[in-house]
Amino acid sequence: MRRGLSYDRVVEPIAAVREALSRGERAALVTVTGTEGEPPSREGMSIGVLENGTTYGTLGCDGFDRSGAADAVRALRERIRLERTYDWDAASRVRVDVRPFAPGESVPGATLRPELVVIGTGPVTRALIPLGKVLGFRVRVVSRGPSDEHGDADERIAVRGADDVATLGIGAESYVVIAGHDREFSQASLRVLLDSETTYLGMMGSRRHTGDLLDELRAAGRSAAALARVHTPVGLDLGAQTPEEIALSALAHIVAVRRGRTGLPLA
Repeated sequence: MRRGLSYDRVVEPIAAVREALSRGERAALVTVTGTEGEPPSREGMSIGVLENGTTYGTLGCDGFDRSGAADAVRALRERIRLERTYDWDAASRVRVDVRPFAPGESVPGATLRPELVVIGTGPVTRALIPLGKVLGFRVRVVSRGPSDEHGDADERIAVRGADDVATLGIGAESYVVIAGHDREFSQASLRVLLDSETTYLGMMGSRRHTGDLLDELRAAGRSAAALARVHTPVGLDLGAQTPEEIALSALAHIVAVRRGRTGLPLA
């Protein structure tokens, strides 16, 4: 996001355009539809541009973003849809679709803003909240019993126990991190959430603490597909030690899963 909007309002381009339309404003979406050579872009990358010039997202580099924003302003002004090509070098370029939208029109793409649901409180939860917001996630924190912690979350929910976790409305765009590994609440919550539609279900704890749980779930007949969504220990192998590093590791893995990537180095 650009032009001075605060990080707690970071949203993805499609969501930004959709929110603008709901306010009665016009907006444009610029989307990479093809690449040639080796530009710093991938198909599907996009920017959302509001009538006031505020821009969300990236096309891969500042030059593409500036060109895309300028074409978006033109598309909004002239009320036309554009197809444009931006050169990276002599052998590399991207093709983009520049599409203006007016209130009442439907914006293609994911209909829900992704959310990060953190089960439990503590230092890692405190680190996950601001980083999740920077990455465009709505952040919900679920505590066992009332808690005065984590007031910067978008929503705080107090539950009596793991059974209440089933009422949270977890969907396909919900990414869950369980910030503990105790059997009574954390592991019980994981069991409950296996029946949800969440794409990512991560739980903190070493393999020594959580390995028996996975064996129990297999023995109980849980499907391989359900268990494939479970990631414990949570996150990518960054050698994380501090709460902030653990949060980074978890969210890096979530982004990779959400984008259909491996999380391996690019080079």
